[in-house]
Amino acid sequence: MGLLMLGLGAMPALAIPEAEAIRKLAAVAVYVVVDPEGWPALYPESPDRLVLPMFMKAEQAQQARRTLEERQDTEGSRVVPMSLDIAFELNKNLRQAIPVHKSLIMQLEPAQEDWEKAKEIRLAEGIDQGEIDRNLKVPVFFTNPSITFTPPGTEEAKVAFFFNYSQLQQAKQAVPDSNLDSEDKVMDLFLLIDLMIQDEEDKYFLSPTEDWLKIIQAQQEQQSSPSQAQPSQDQQDVQEPDQQEAQQTP
Repeated sequence: MGLLMLGLGAMPALAIPEAEAIRKLAAVAVYVVVDPEGWPALYPESPDRLVLPMFMKAEQAQQARRTLEERQDTEGSRVVPMSLDIAFELNKNLRQAIPVHKSLIMQLEPAQEDWEKAKEIRLAEGIDQGEIDRNLKVPVFFTNPSITFTPPGTEEAKVAFFFNYSQLQQAKQAVPDSNLDSEDKVMDLFLLIDLMIQDEEDKYFLSPTEDWLKIIQAQQEQQSSPSQAQPSQDQQDVQEPDQQEAQQTP
């Protein structure tokens, strides 16, 4: 399983501000485990290095929560969903809150099925396993030739990228004849962020992830049916739109 270690360093001359590129990640859902006080669950990788795990699937985060409670007896921990751009901000705030002699790395774990499919695509291209493990941490899927969409509120078509391979296949089915001559491709998220920062034409579009769409749907259902029966505790943990709390935790 690949893990993306996030922390953008010095960049060459930028076509758009880095913050603007990060805002494009607003429709990507991630999950973080927090303790009963709302503090993100960090773990020490070494005496001077802390790790903040982030998960792209709710099920992964819930398993991490259960493991945390079993190992550390931290009953009351929960899973908080947020968008990936907010996760970047959380990571930044936490870096300012931890002791100065420690460093912090945010590790983003993709869905297992997407990672396996990405590895399959790269192996079919003749890339060896070692290079895949080194350079592909969080896969983002696209096609060659590109699938393009005209997002709401815009007038120009943009090249579409997908965090979920299943969504790529759905998009190909929706585009006439796209299955006849298009080839599935994959790149690392960090490389895509770099491309967006260097992009002078703002031509890239990130499709909302499946989990983000589920979060939005759950929020809409709760707002329209306030008297609806309460979901299970695990469902409450995942569905809570607790982004503001996560931002303010540090």
